This record gives sequence, structure tokens and C-alpha cells, in this order.
Amino acid sequence: MRRRSLVLIPLLAALPVQAQPQRGRVILRVTGRITGAERSFDLAELEALGLEALRTRTTWTGADTLHFSGVPLARLLRAVGAQGDQLRATALNDYAVNLPREDADRHGAFLATRQDGVPLRVRDRGPIWLIYPWSARPDLDRSVYRDRAIWQLRHIDVS
Repeated sequence: MRRRSLVLIPLLAALPVQAQPQRGRVILRVTGRITGAERSFDLAELEALGLEALRTRTTWTGADTLHFSGVPLARLLRAVGAQGDQLRATALNDYAVNLPREDADRHGAFLATRQDGVPLRVRDRGPIWLIYPWSARPDLDRSVYRDRAIWQLRHIDVS
């Protein structure tokens, strides 16, 4: 019997193993009143929710219209089953802003992850920059919305 066991070991080693996709570095956590437990996303998982384009100018980058890609905040909130009306967004340096869910649903808040097709780096306000469609919606080009445009976003808590 012992001899058979030894013969099977090399055969088992030759069987193909299903490779699991490598997960990238987590760039966003979502907690609070959501369906299930805390959710975390790497760049690929976040963008898999449906990458869209947004062209807008920003107060911080000059008068030129920039080409961003990312995910509408409303889409992320639907994906995690968000049930609250308030969001607390926190940056890498622990700076935080509060914003109503209405900013996602009615005002087009957008989680920019790329500029000109290139992932945003921390030095470029990334990996996630919450922005608004200021060029398309001049009514949003006010301090209240500019103050909510948090960069280096890492965590959203739904309440």
C-alpha cells in the first residue's frame, strides 16, 4: 500500500492548477450602511463597475478642459447596496469631507481614476479624485461642490 501512495504523488503534482487572478493594491474601501460587509476595491475592480469618460476643467488644474476616466459615484453606491443618505469621504492624509448622496444621484459626482488614459498617481491627486462635471454643469461650479472634490480618496463611509 505504501508503494501506491508514493506513485500517486508525482501524478498529483502534474495536474493543472486553476490560477486565481492576482488582486491589485486596494485603493478604496466602502463601509457603513451597505449590503453585506465592508467592500474594498483595487483599480481593476473599481473600473470594472463601468468605466466612463468625463471632460471638465477644474479650479486646481487651470483653464484647460481635462479628459478623465472613472466611475460615477452613483454606480459605486448601487454596486455596494448603499442605504444611507450621507457620505463621509476620507483621503490618504485623513482629510475628510461630508457630502449628501444627492451629489451622486443628481449632481453627477464622479470617481476619476485616470487622466488622459493614465491612472492617477498620488502626486496627481490619485489614485481616486472625486470630481464633478463642472464644465457641463456650471451651476455646480461653486465653492460648496469644489470643497467636496476630495483627492487621494481612500475610504467612503455611508450613513
